[in-house]
Amino acid sequence: MKKIISLLITAAIVILLPFQTLQAWSSFRNEHGQGHANTIEAKTPISSDTAGIKWQIRFAENGTTAYNSDPVITDTGLYVTCKDTLYQLDKNGAIHSFLTLAAPMNSVCRMCLHGNRLFIPLSGGRMQCVDISTMTTLWTSEAFGLQSLTTVYEKDGLIYAGTTNASGTEGIFYCLSAENGRTQWTYTDTKETCGYYWSGAVSDSAANFILFGGDNGILVSHSAKEDTIFDTYDLSDGTSQTDDPSAGPGKIRAGITYDTETDAYYTTSTNGYLYRIKMTSHGTFESVTAVSLFPSRTPDSNCTSTPTIVNGRIYVCSYSGIQGQIDVIDAVTMNQIYTASSPDCRDIKSSPLVCTGYNGDTDDDTGNGPLYVYFTQNALPGGIYYIRDDMTAQSAEIEMLFAPQEGKQFCLSSIAADSDGTLYYSNDSGTLFAIQDGYRQTPGEPSPAPSVSPDAAPTAIPPSDPVIPKTETQPGQGHLAGGKVSKKTKKPGKPQNVKWKIKKAKGRSYRVTYTWKKGAHTAYTRIKISKQNKKTSKKKKWSRVFQTSAVKKTITLKSGTYRVSFYGCQKGTKKSGAVNHTLHIPSIH
Repeated sequence: MKKIISLLITAAIVILLPFQTLQAWSSFRNEHGQGHANTIEAKTPISSDTAGIKWQIRFAENGTTAYNSDPVITDTGLYVTCKDTLYQLDKNGAIHSFLTLAAPMNSVCRMCLHGNRLFIPLSGGRMQCVDISTMTTLWTSEAFGLQSLTTVYEKDGLIYAGTTNASGTEGIFYCLSAENGRTQWTYTDTKETCGYYWSGAVSDSAANFILFGGDNGILVSHSAKEDTIFDTYDLSDGTSQTDDPSAGPGKIRAGITYDTETDAYYTTSTNGYLYRIKMTSHGTFESVTAVSLFPSRTPDSNCTSTPTIVNGRIYVCSYSGIQGQIDVIDAVTMNQIYTASSPDCRDIKSSPLVCTGYNGDTDDDTGNGPLYVYFTQNALPGGIYYIRDDMTAQSAEIEMLFAPQEGKQFCLSSIAADSDGTLYYSNDSGTLFAIQDGYRQTPGEPSPAPSVSPDAAPTAIPPSDPVIPKTETQPGQGHLAGGKVSKKTKKPGKPQNVKWKIKKAKGRSYRVTYTWKKGAHTAYTRIKISKQNKKTSKKKKWSRVFQTSAVKKTITLKSGTYRVSFYGCQKGTKKSGAVNHTLHIPSIH
């Protein structure tokens, strides 16, 4: 009898909870390293004659441009960040509560939900963890500086993300404990600094390594848990396999997709290439195959789209100039099956969502029904487009599914979906759209607002002081609320006891290892290295910038004289005065 009562109480609690944590779309592209990322089995809208706005909502004040995060979706609700506020909505678009965050989001915010914990990347290189069952902050990470534009990825209790500056020339990649937000490790390229801009990490769920790439075009295989690099691969080496003499290094501004059928990883570069990456069980690169999305290449060919793979067919978007296209490529042979475009198809930056819900709708037993592939365009009106494909198709036509009558703007976002087949996305007007069958608008009809029930009045959760992990990397930091310092913070002190050792490396290089003691009240150390050219030299002065929360850094340098400056930094904006020294690397004969 006690067991029956216990089960009844549990069932009642589940019914009463307005937001369960069953996850329908838990991160950007719903990537978990288990295959089938960015696919939906529910039947989605497939005709502009019937599809329309179920509801739409704008969180920010009216203006020309605003940005929302990509939504995270549970079985009963959605979570969206706009500026410095996290919103909790139900499936009817009603706001139930909202929470002021530690800082505003940047122009892109790709959150990740695991259990009840929502991990939100924020400006200044912070990560904030919110318990969605109570809408309270569990912790806020140290501030790594710069912008947070990468996809957040969770694996085995660890969180992975990166930072970048506006040009993609500076940044770090880092790993945090999902439990308490403490920094596990950070990675900075020692040869050429780069930012992590729209990229992200991924891993086969059984692997012990994490793959990520950045604006220097280099893929990194890093130990998932330890501060150890297994291997690196420069994608420009992959493009040298092609016969294209203009192929050169491209930036990685897309995520990485893992496909279980081919046991391979797929990504793209901004010079218009798609790559298939095979890894060994030790986390080293086995092979990389490249294919150009633009056989007749032009200098402005570009791709920031993360591939989606279904039934051995790769779907990826790209553009050349203002002309957009979507390619279908064989995942095994890496041969292009066909390209779909149209005269009015513009620059596409989104990653394609593939609906498999109609795959069984055939007159025979082949199961080769249609697939519907959705994407947005970075052009007005900021709507949804799609193609219809199947296993035998050799061509497709791009069709428009939905065009907003209000809230027209450009669109960087990709499309998410829930188990009901509703499509969700935001364009640059800051409007979140929910698109479903049976809601087609007649021209001139006002767009529907969320259906708000009397018991759905939003509850404002006060901005509590975020819990910042107590580590040696963050003594003396003040708490943050709403992106502003709520109490005065102490000025960061200069690094102390800077020492270095020089060791011969391969070729004509040396490895210089620095150690130091952090100054008081610092979150991380910034190191700037500038090569001192002769006054008569016309060459541009060589310089690199590194930042690390550790107290040891190894840098590979060639012969020459360098000025090295160390700064203690705090919250991504404040820094100490410089500790300078001159480093002389002898010539190698």
